[in-house]
Amino acid sequence: MVKITKIEIKNFKAFYGTYQIPLTKKGKNLLVYGENGSGKSSLYMALKLFFASQYYIPTRESIRWTNKGYFGLGGTYRREKTYISLGRIYNFSRHQNIFCHEDGYIKLHFQETPHSIERIHEWSSVARETKDPFILDAASTKGFLDYKTLLDMHYYFRASAVIDVFEFLTSYLLAETINDVTTHSFAEDWGALQWRSRPRKDSTTQIASRQEKVQNFNSGLAIKLEELKEKASEILGKFRYNIALNFEFGGIIYDSQKNSLGNPEILLTVKSFDKDIPSHHHFLNEAKLSAIALSIYFAALLLQPDMALKLLVLDDVLIGLDMSNRFPILDILEEYFADYQIFLMTHDKAWYEIIKQRTDEKDWKYTEFYFKATDEHEIPVCKEDAPYLEKAKGYLNTNDYKACVIYLRTAFEETIKNFCEKKGLPVRYCENPKKLDTDDFWKPIKTGKTKDGNSLLDDKLVNTIEQYRTCVLNPLSHATIVNVCKSEIENAIEAVKDLKAALAKVKSVLR
Repeated sequence: MVKITKIEIKNFKAFYGTYQIPLTKKGKNLLVYGENGSGKSSLYMALKLFFASQYYIPTRESIRWTNKGYFGLGGTYRREKTYISLGRIYNFSRHQNIFCHEDGYIKLHFQETPHSIERIHEWSSVARETKDPFILDAASTKGFLDYKTLLDMHYYFRASAVIDVFEFLTSYLLAETINDVTTHSFAEDWGALQWRSRPRKDSTTQIASRQEKVQNFNSGLAIKLEELKEKASEILGKFRYNIALNFEFGGIIYDSQKNSLGNPEILLTVKSFDKDIPSHHHFLNEAKLSAIALSIYFAALLLQPDMALKLLVLDDVLIGLDMSNRFPILDILEEYFADYQIFLMTHDKAWYEIIKQRTDEKDWKYTEFYFKATDEHEIPVCKEDAPYLEKAKGYLNTNDYKACVIYLRTAFEETIKNFCEKKGLPVRYCENPKKLDTDDFWKPIKTGKTKDGNSLLDDKLVNTIEQYRTCVLNPLSHATIVNVCKSEIENAIEAVKDLKAALAKVKSVLR
């Protein structure tokens, strides 16, 4: 499995100068917090355009024109307007930072395993080294989603009574998905039906062949739409909405007398509590519409062909969801996209901190983006955000004991809260969750049992944690932390580290 191990960006959009984001040889997932104007979305575009940059402006000799579109050498159908915009979008110079005249680039480092040879690919004004098969495959899967694209699924149809997603699915979301009947992608099949020379009216053989191609397209798409509906409904169920989806597809109709194709329509319909919701995009709230769109997007991604590099890049796609409706996203990513390299970007600091607490630092890299104003322009400031335990060690090394202990206690609280939540351990009820303290989470753990009847933790570790809770991990001790010796803090750090390791090994608990 290929992973991105380092991102290098120079003079691209908001980025002035050179920036590097190392993701270790393991190719960690990346969580990014960025305030407005800090370069977060520029990072998203850097990744997205890098993978799409294999598109080029074809010469007249390399394409076959029609009155509405063309086929490129790669067999992919593109509309003429898209053809014009592709040449502009994928020209790196159009995305250079406007305040810097020095050439820039985007370089991504790839490794198949931590011990394999690292490959570096560049996209710039002078290099377009993005034609490796694993890069082309990753670009074709549509693993990039931002809030604008998400909203388009429903808000594009605001003036319409129905949502017809035929063009959206066949030309975008399912474009590279394989039609199991023809073994070609749906974009290739649909493009071929539209723009290849049509049969003569008197040629029964050609007409029969075209009818067969239409039937194969219809059959393959109907099968795939059923798979999409089932998977999207399964994912939508994670949001706990009583909503059912359906894709109504009557099939393309071929009129041999007129040599025309008709009925290119797929209607997205919705039921709520088993009741049809006509014009659901006018009736449902933004949270439900966002959940529907995300579920369809995720399901379509899971229907893509398998590939060496699996990417999922999400930029602020949860804007339409309140906090309670965001938690299912983390469960969905963990359950369905565990083998993907995930890049999550958000401007919501509270949500960023929650994701940090719900994810494991051995699999994730945490980065914060801010902006700094100079006399001439603004520049992003990229700051690596270490896990709380690492921050505690850092402050200990600088002899800032008070800051060290604050982060150590936070690491302890994060560890026990996450364990209780993930394992479903009963915690004291409190109307205001902010009034819960560490005892409320620590007691169920230290007295808890596995399903086999064994203690969750051995007595020695419990006693060690209890010891340091009185002198180091106690919030009241922070004012007098100068009286605690460095060795005690070091031992407390090791104790919390051992606690994290021990709880990570617990597979099942008795509730």
